[in-house]
Amino acid sequence: MLSYNIICRSIWRVAFAMFGLLFNSVIVAETNTLPDPYEEEYSPYADVDFCNEEDADEESLPENVMEILYSNARMAFMFGQYEVAYKAWEPLAYEGYAKAQASLAWMYHTGNGIKRNMTTAALWYREAANQGHAIAQNNLAVMYESGLGININQKTAAFWYKESANSGYSFAQYNMGRMYSEGLGVKQDNEEAKYWWRIASRQGVQKATESLALLEERPVVQAETADETTGPAIAHAPYHSNPVAKGLAWIEGQQHNHYTIQLARSKDAAWILKLAASEQLDQVIVQFKSKDKKGEEWINLIYGSFSSYQAAEKTRRTLPDSFRKESPWLRRFGEINAILLK
Repeated sequence: MLSYNIICRSIWRVAFAMFGLLFNSVIVAETNTLPDPYEEEYSPYADVDFCNEEDADEESLPENVMEILYSNARMAFMFGQYEVAYKAWEPLAYEGYAKAQASLAWMYHTGNGIKRNMTTAALWYREAANQGHAIAQNNLAVMYESGLGININQKTAAFWYKESANSGYSFAQYNMGRMYSEGLGVKQDNEEAKYWWRIASRQGVQKATESLALLEERPVVQAETADETTGPAIAHAPYHSNPVAKGLAWIEGQQHNHYTIQLARSKDAAWILKLAASEQLDQVIVQFKSKDKKGEEWINLIYGSFSSYQAAEKTRRTLPDSFRKESPWLRRFGEINAILLK
């Protein structure tokens, strides 16, 4: 385990590197006479005492500090400052921070900022996957399926795809559908393939939409930028957010006086996903997590955004039987946002 002081020094090195990166960005913006996005002075380090010795736990780094360091290093990665990102993520990965482990694995996977090493990439993906990191689970499955840095094992690949897919990750849902369609690591089952592709399609995975159409013998409508590849979908760990975060972003973007239909609530993620895929609906279906007064975590499934109670109620009454038997109810987005902000 790394000592607190060592990690503190690492944080400050990255902080200064990020300051230099942002400073250079300001100079470029001014040189090109573009609006200066850094006009308002703000330092992400201003309100955080990284090295308070009195409160320090010598054995671990506070979660909020790890998140800040990870996020700033992610910004460096986006600017192509791979060395800065690597130096920040490596100690966090050894500390057991799953996001850093997944991102470090991606760097070894692609060779960005470090010599490409598939074996090391697989090791780091496994560390993050064991902590429930959906992107790492998907990418570890890809490596098992393709034999990248690890022996090919289709059953293990299917296991990790399903773990990731059950958490709501769209790439893994597409991959799981493909495994069932081709009988890779699981018994060939077109109905299961349709199930997973239908869920992935609703989350915007174009290949899932096309594969589902082909399996159902419907016309295939290809996007202009459709990916021609048919192999496993690999998630770019530093870029992708988790599906719950995407759901929260959609909820936050709705007007607070608008209504949605709560289709169900459960602690069983697999059941929620199965319900979501049971019927075709016209509007977006979103899942998000919340906690009750006892601190227990629940998975919520909501459907659509409606400008009035009457419009939402009319839709609720016409929902397919598979949804209506769960006694769906109406909720305001303002109420949901208030709960999520607690």
